[in-house]
Amino acid sequence: MKAAVTGGTGFIGGKLVEALVREGFEVRCLVRETSDTRKLEGLGVELFKGDLGDSEALEKLPQGVDVIFHLAALVSDWGSKEDFFRYNVDATRTLLDASVSSGVKRFIHMSSSTVIWKSDFWNIHNLIDVDETYPYRERYNDNYNASKAEAERLVLSYNKPDGLETVVIRPSNVWGAGDTVILPRVAMAAKKGILIPMGSGLRTVTPCHVNNLAQSLLLAVENKNAPGNIYFINDGIKIGYMDFIDGQLKASGIEWKPGFSIPYKVAYALAASMEAVFKLMKSKKPPVLTRFAVAALAGSRSYSIAKARKDLGYSPSADMARGFKEMEQWIKKIGGTEALLKHV
Repeated sequence: MKAAVTGGTGFIGGKLVEALVREGFEVRCLVRETSDTRKLEGLGVELFKGDLGDSEALEKLPQGVDVIFHLAALVSDWGSKEDFFRYNVDATRTLLDASVSSGVKRFIHMSSSTVIWKSDFWNIHNLIDVDETYPYRERYNDNYNASKAEAERLVLSYNKPDGLETVVIRPSNVWGAGDTVILPRVAMAAKKGILIPMGSGLRTVTPCHVNNLAQSLLLAVENKNAPGNIYFINDGIKIGYMDFIDGQLKASGIEWKPGFSIPYKVAYALAASMEAVFKLMKSKKPPVLTRFAVAALAGSRSYSIAKARKDLGYSPSADMARGFKEMEQWIKKIGGTEALLKHV
């Protein structure tokens, strides 16, 4: 079986490609001209030059392929609506159309659990063991989630039992050794003393180890129950968010204590004010605090994986203590905390 992967040079994509190669798949990866492809080259995969803004590359990528794993996206808490919808919605539509015309069997789209977050000045989401029936929000106050929710709807609309079969995977708080995206930003914030809890009460999360996520993506390839469905994927455990962050920071060689907490409404108002000023300035750099960041730090959220267990036979296997130890060993291998922070 031949698979095409977008986002193969990333943290999650890299783990997926490793798993695909182990399982005997032929793999083709969409890669940018500037990407570091040494790891992919070592795995012997086919490198296909292009990116999400390259319609011609997206149209050709699915040719001769059985399954598409669409992982690449514009991921940020700051940016224009036009850019987010161009890269997260329009590019997905182009890839879906090309998959249909190329006779691709299955299209597996990686989304995010954040598409159902609901926060405004008055309320922050308190999502406890919610499942896939939980609705999208009516209006979004960030362009990332607005575009990812629209992309989900688009992917599901293309599902045809006698044509292209589509599946949506929603991980939450992806973590593990090799994370050069989220972990360095959290570590830098802790080092600078600006990683401050927000809101009050117990903030729980359901983390998703990258190996568990890769497992779920593989399970979605041929499972007859998967087409037309959305699946939350995580490690099947709930943990206090500050405890989860503290565990990662200790593995990174950083001692950190949460200290005081900023009231939610104060943090939200401050973030909204900063965003307004930065928009007036037409700044391409995000403010120190955004409403998305406030939602991440103040909101409690846990997601049921009962549907994935039942439909896909998903059974998370990664152990948190072992995962933190592997993260610690990886950070030492790359040169320690300072080397990690260079990825910010």
